[in-house]
Amino acid sequence: MTANKNLLKDVAANQPRHWVRITHACNNRCLFCLDRENQNGSILPMKEIIMDLRKGRSLGARRVIISGGDPTMHPELSKIIKKAKKIGYDHVQIITNGRMLAYENFAIELKQSGLDEVTLSLHSHIKEDFEKLTGIVGSYEQALLGLLNAKKQGFIVSVDIVINKINYKKLKTTLQFYIKFGVSEFDLLYPIPFGDAWKNKDKLFFSPEKAQKYLSEAFALSGNSDLFIWTNRLPAQYLEGFEDLIQNPIKLHDEVRGMKSELMNLFEHGLKMSCEGDRCKYCFMRNYCLDFNELLEKKEIRGRKKQLCGKKVLIKNKKNKVFRLGSDFSLEAFTNFYINNRYFVKSVRCKKCKQAKACDGAWIEDIRKNGFSILKPSIK
Repeated sequence: MTANKNLLKDVAANQPRHWVRITHACNNRCLFCLDRENQNGSILPMKEIIMDLRKGRSLGARRVIISGGDPTMHPELSKIIKKAKKIGYDHVQIITNGRMLAYENFAIELKQSGLDEVTLSLHSHIKEDFEKLTGIVGSYEQALLGLLNAKKQGFIVSVDIVINKINYKKLKTTLQFYIKFGVSEFDLLYPIPFGDAWKNKDKLFFSPEKAQKYLSEAFALSGNSDLFIWTNRLPAQYLEGFEDLIQNPIKLHDEVRGMKSELMNLFEHGLKMSCEGDRCKYCFMRNYCLDFNELLEKKEIRGRKKQLCGKKVLIKNKKNKVFRLGSDFSLEAFTNFYINNRYFVKSVRCKKCKQAKACDGAWIEDIRKNGFSILKPSIK
């Protein structure tokens, strides 16, 4: 059953999808909001949104994810959903805090417009913690009612949870709470050091290694054949024993698209990335950025070597073992090279290995397929 679940998850991860932001407005003030500086209360005009929807279809996407801010802040959300269906999207999804869905008529309107799926941001099952994270008194009751109305209307419902210092010890109980409401799909997100998340880093960021006991208890629920758990930006080494939960490497393309302007400014004009500095050690994309800088400095970068211990698993992707900087440079090509030849990880156990400094660990896809057990560190 696990193999079938993994296959379904990989198929879903590789499915072409298009993200459309329709607002810079949100009715929450989340401690971890990575986009606070762009939340100016504005909504995007219909003409611009329709152009973006058509762009996605021209690229072959049949699934669209509508986001914000919070998309429910747009007064023409139902019209946007209808337009997406008319343009040719088979599946329309929104990502929301769910508070507007507390109004049943609004939930009905979205259903009649053709909305298929609702992803709700529900970061705790405890009212005090929930409202500490959202920054809004009353948001807990509204969000729960929104969940109930979403289920009542027959939407596919999934839940996003940003794991942080406030909620990680209760993560298993939080999952179990929402499972009782009929939720069977969760995305567990690791915070990234941008926006308010960086401003509130002392309240939010935690040591995954120290939290391993609590995280593992939550991850163990994924053994339920009817439950789908995804992780987002959670470092792979903290998923030993739960390698099927490691985020599909293809998702790095989404991260890179979000960083494109900064990366290209660095490439074309030598402009230092605004996020470079203290926050790098907290960032999921740290190794990617280090490799990108190495490429710019040396004009080429080589693929990593196989692990020095344990079972020797050969990297199947042997093409482009050296990536050279040229006039035809593209971020997509470099990201593919990074995934296939540079995206290596180690076990937490590797820290005490005699060969720790010389070994790069193992290729991410070998780890996902065979587990961290292929690494056999020689303890000092």
